[in-house]
Amino acid sequence: MKQGVRYLVLWIVTLILAVQVVLVLYFVKPEVFSVLNRQNSDLPARSAKQTDSVISVADTSRVAPRDSTASEIATSVVAATSSVSESAPNVVVSSSRDSLKALSERLQAEIRKEASLEQKLATQNISADSARTKEIKGMAKMLESMSAEDAARILQNLKVAEAKKVLMAVKKKQAGKILSAMEPRIAARMMR
Repeated sequence: MKQGVRYLVLWIVTLILAVQVVLVLYFVKPEVFSVLNRQNSDLPARSAKQTDSVISVADTSRVAPRDSTASEIATSVVAATSSVSESAPNVVVSSSRDSLKALSERLQAEIRKEASLEQKLATQNISADSARTKEIKGMAKMLESMSAEDAARILQNLKVAEAKKVLMAVKKKQAGKILSAMEPRIAARMMR
């Protein structure tokens, strides 16, 4: 899930950067969008001031948004551009830098939060492992105090992985006696 969040944030930042690059290119180098310019060739020529400014309201009326998100974006672009002066590309670039800076700060905060959560999880895992190790050592002590036959019957009823861990904690001489008292099939599984 952590990777999913990282990829999502990375995708959003990439999308924002791509949109900003397209907007800057559209206003700084309109000839790059020659396909759009050919479609608009039947329209009257614009003055240099109109070409340098951000998308006008008349331009957005020709765009037919496919969904509500596109229309909301178009509305926000029109609202943002209505107050922009002749230096529109500089304003777009600086506002995009501000939004990128804010996104970068949010991303860094999320990374710090994730690192602290990973550290807490590692600490909890270590404490759980140490508690489990103490429990296994306690079981091994109990098995050492029993007869080999009784200990074998108890270990045969545990899961193989758990029984192996307990058996490894028992003294070697006592572990051998316990294994010899077990059914051969189960003892062979324990030794694997």
